[in-house]
Amino acid sequence: MGLPCLPRAASPRGPSRLSTPRQPQPIRRDGRRRVAESAGGYHASRRARAGRESIRSRTPAEEALAETLAAAEKRLAEAGAEAAALRERLAEERRLRDVSHELRTPLAVIAGFSKLLLSERVGPLTGEQRRFLAECERACGRLDAFVRELIEAEGAPAGERALALEEGSLADAIDAVTLFLRPLFEERGVRLELRLDPAAERARFHALRLEQVLTNLIANALRYAPAGGRIELSTRRLDAANADEPWIEVAVSDDGPGVAPADRERIFEAGVRGGAPGEGGLGLGLAICKRIVEAHGGRIGVRDAPGGGSRFAFTLPAAGAAPRRRHDRALAAAEDAR
Repeated sequence: MGLPCLPRAASPRGPSRLSTPRQPQPIRRDGRRRVAESAGGYHASRRARAGRESIRSRTPAEEALAETLAAAEKRLAEAGAEAAALRERLAEERRLRDVSHELRTPLAVIAGFSKLLLSERVGPLTGEQRRFLAECERACGRLDAFVRELIEAEGAPAGERALALEEGSLADAIDAVTLFLRPLFEERGVRLELRLDPAAERARFHALRLEQVLTNLIANALRYAPAGGRIELSTRRLDAANADEPWIEVAVSDDGPGVAPADRERIFEAGVRGGAPGEGGLGLGLAICKRIVEAHGGRIGVRDAPGGGSRFAFTLPAAGAAPRRRHDRALAAAEDAR
């Protein structure tokens, strides 16, 4: 009698590949077989769908946290930009302070020799020589006052640097500066044309600082105007209908090479020099002008002059006006009316 046939024991590793029944593959309508999605791909798809659903179904608390994080990142970026601006400001102040101190010694020497010559202890003077030396002495006095104010301003806290503005005659201030610079006009053979609006006769300004701005702008125009060229100094009153108060515009135009549009903002930064590379100058004049004009509540800019060249213009509060920090609407409306 033969042994009974016993069922084969299942393998501890599970069913063999041969014993696994083949799953029928689905058939497309066109008769081609469609490959079924693998288990790994199926679970990956489920995880991706779950992630998308989780993003879409964030709670209000999670939404608020995300907005807080985004705002914090924005504030951090703004703080970084403010820190960079502060570093640049401190570097500019150090440069101005160094230049101011270095100027005082040569100014004292020039003023001393001018006084010695005016005393005629070294020889008699003609009337014209005396006039030139007297103007030289006055110029030294103005420059010394500029330097002294720069040193005092840089040592004062930022909130204490406001200028004391007084009502005065713009024509008188312009005459004083043009008389001071007349030898430079004669040396270069450049013609000065004044176009002063009678309605813009009086404004509110700091006399010494206004002279500084006019001197820098006219000297800059003389530097780039061609020999035998022309410089125009003009004033006009800005009375735009939508302005809160009237302003006076002062402009210095030349027929030089002009300023490229890409440089018309950065040319007012400290250390930036216009013209060809290698030309002299510290690149501080226009930066100083910008700071002084803004301390008056006005603003300064440059654009093309009619017929070619540059037109540097700045604004001052008109007499009787209480200046504000900005007046973009008034200036924009006045520019549109030109």
